[in-house]
Amino acid sequence: MNDDYVWTFSRGEETLELRRRKSTDGFLLVIRESTGERSYFFPEIAALMPFQSDMETFLLNTGWSFVHFSPERRAGRDRRQWPRLTERRRWWTDGRHEPATPPRRRRR
Repeated sequence: MNDDYVWTFSRGEETLELRRRKSTDGFLLVIRESTGERSYFFPEIAALMPFQSDMETFLLNTGWSFVHFSPERRAGRDRRQWPRLTERRRWWTDGRHEPATPPRRRRR
C-alpha cells in the first residue's frame, strides 16, 4: 500500500505535483514538475503542513489551478452532478456577502 498523498496543480500545459511521503525519520515533501524534482525534509508533520499550505497558496495566487488529490477516499458513486428534485440546501450554511466593517477607533 502506498502512503503518499499527492496534490496535482496545472497552469497551461504545465503540471506540478506536491507529494507528501513518510520516511523513516520524518516526512518529505517532494515537488515534481517538468524541469525536475526536489524534496524538503521535515522531522514532523506539524512543521511540514504550514510550509505546504504556503506553497499551495503561492501556486494558486500565481495562476496555478488545483486539479486532483490522490488517493481518492470517497466511497460510492459521485453524486455532485445528479439533478436535485427539491432544494435541500440549508439557508444557515450560506455565507454572508456583506463587507466586514472595521472596528471603530476611539480618539483620546
